[in-house]
Amino acid sequence: MGTRRFKFSESNEAKGAWGAKASEYSDNVKKGPIVGQSEQSGKLSDIINLFSERYETLKKVLRYEWGFKETTNINEVRKDKLVFKNRVINIIGIVSNIRRTKSGGRMVELEDKTGSMAVFIPKENPAIDTLLPDNVIGVSGKFIKDGDLFIVDFIQYPEFLDTPRKMGADYDPVSIAFASDIHIGSKYFLTKEWNRMMDWLNSDHPTALNIKYIVFAGDCVDGIGVYPGQDNNLSITDVYEQYEFFARQLDKLPAHMTPVILPGNHDAVRPAEPQPVLETSVQRKFNNAIHMGNPARVNLSGIDLLAYHGKGIDDMVPRMAHVTYENPAEAMKEMLRNRHLAPMWGERNALSPEETDQMVILDKPDIFVTGHTHAHQMEPYRGTQLIVSSTFQGQSDFMRMLGYKPKMGYLSVYNIQNGESQVISFVDQSNPSAGYKP
Repeated sequence: MGTRRFKFSESNEAKGAWGAKASEYSDNVKKGPIVGQSEQSGKLSDIINLFSERYETLKKVLRYEWGFKETTNINEVRKDKLVFKNRVINIIGIVSNIRRTKSGGRMVELEDKTGSMAVFIPKENPAIDTLLPDNVIGVSGKFIKDGDLFIVDFIQYPEFLDTPRKMGADYDPVSIAFASDIHIGSKYFLTKEWNRMMDWLNSDHPTALNIKYIVFAGDCVDGIGVYPGQDNNLSITDVYEQYEFFARQLDKLPAHMTPVILPGNHDAVRPAEPQPVLETSVQRKFNNAIHMGNPARVNLSGIDLLAYHGKGIDDMVPRMAHVTYENPAEAMKEMLRNRHLAPMWGERNALSPEETDQMVILDKPDIFVTGHTHAHQMEPYRGTQLIVSSTFQGQSDFMRMLGYKPKMGYLSVYNIQNGESQVISFVDQSNPSAGYKP
């Protein structure tokens, strides 16, 4: 189904599912597990256990969802290279290192619980542009040159099967709205545009009346001490006052809308992912909100939502040419392909060694939403609706220095019955400094 874009002032004739009033349907919210709550010391054994658990989980996906069966383990292959020469061998392992060769291919170090071995991926294999360290993959290939070199012919990712998106008469004709990176407390906060959106949400516009839930995918406040010199860019210098201001703003939402909130890298929780839910004292400031950790799994009126702030995108941009901050939906596709939101350990994005790897995407989401990049995109992918939420923070001095122009002031709305989306703009996108409040 397509996406319609219009300014908030334009009329939208109510048709079909878009004409239903959310107030006539009850909330149906089922929370998934709250992440980031275990107490880990960060010892080497904790990290080893995390990778072991990730490997076993995704190995089962490769085996049972894709029918990819290992011929044997890496240790047995290395012991009997000549025995396996000219035989097709299947191996499941974790990518520990990737090295570009003069031929344009990739020499990849692959590990399982028995050992490691080098495999060569020719430049003709499209996987060379999507492979990341710490991916769990299945490879199929042969030894050549008396067992000295293993050539990969095929790579199996643990991605989801391509299935139709959920929609139809079994689902209430209501919609979910998405915004992110509001950055309350920043002097770049788009006050005028935010107020225009709140006025529209409280209007009798058919689409506004159709919205049952509104999801805020992290960084609702600007926080304090997030980056050097941040104090110079703040209009509210106390983080709890920032949350208080945001909570009072959400009190203005109409009664038929339920907000869902998760933290991001600017919020008052630990920076390492998975991030726990906001502390109880902060939650109490909100009168009617569903609080989740980051990432969050929550079922809204029968639709399974995966919400992730998106800090893991920072690790993908430098390594993958097709992934950019202007096109973060490509990063989301790679996350779904690898069944993991942040596979790379020790990069820009801090990770916590939980008892289980809570960044693994075990079950396929109906909707996958991210924020963080201050971009805006909506597109379907293999039966999942991808949404990159827009920001309500203007172009900061740092963004201006980098030449990056955020896509500000959009509200994305997705109707769960007909699978259609609408995008409403509340800001003049041609003005990159809109909202700047010196």
